[in-house]
Amino acid sequence: MVGYVYEDGLHNNDRALSCFSKRKVEESNKAVEIYLTETELQALADMELTGLKDQVRDIFLVGCYTCQRVSDYNNIQPEDFTTTAKGTPIIRLVQQKTRNEVKIPIMNPNLKAICEKYSYRLPSVVDQILNRYIKEILKDLSESVPTLAVKVPTKLTMKQKEREKSGELTVERNDKGEVMMPRYDCVTAHTARRSGITNMYLSHKYVPLPQIYHRPDDARQRT
Repeated sequence: MVGYVYEDGLHNNDRALSCFSKRKVEESNKAVEIYLTETELQALADMELTGLKDQVRDIFLVGCYTCQRVSDYNNIQPEDFTTTAKGTPIIRLVQQKTRNEVKIPIMNPNLKAICEKYSYRLPSVVDQILNRYIKEILKDLSESVPTLAVKVPTKLTMKQKEREKSGELTVERNDKGEVMMPRYDCVTAHTARRSGITNMYLSHKYVPLPQIYHRPDDARQRT
């Protein structure tokens, strides 16, 4: 109930959300899964932001450059930063979902800059806040990066369906009856992991394909 009330805008206690289970999203209600290109990510990194939006952008980019799930990239601790025997800076963490230990080299200059910006004490942002603000940020960015405003077919969530039924929301549909929304409206916390893995695949220079496609849920990239 606390979660439902928050989504309806009747309270703004972000910390309360972390104490309760998240509402399960049915497959039929999931929005389209997209990824952001290297060009779009660089434009996002170069964007002038302040306050909470600045932190949301930075944490989202950490997810893009580490290819981790939001439960991992949103909770990186100072003690997770270390170096290899050869002196390569890495992030060492145990994934919450799989309990696997992973070592992520800090090779991307934007990732290095973000880590140094916070003195390796990265902020943590509640998932719901991250999902809300990253859409707003990318909407603003779409004025200079038009690819973010390109409309793609997607699906309405249960809440959006209720708002449409009550007349509170008007959506655009194509000739097939599919809901059409700008790409920036389809971005979520998981888009960071999908973007990182997809761009890694497209580069053909980091790891063998079997390693990228180790998990089926990460292999279904939309290009």
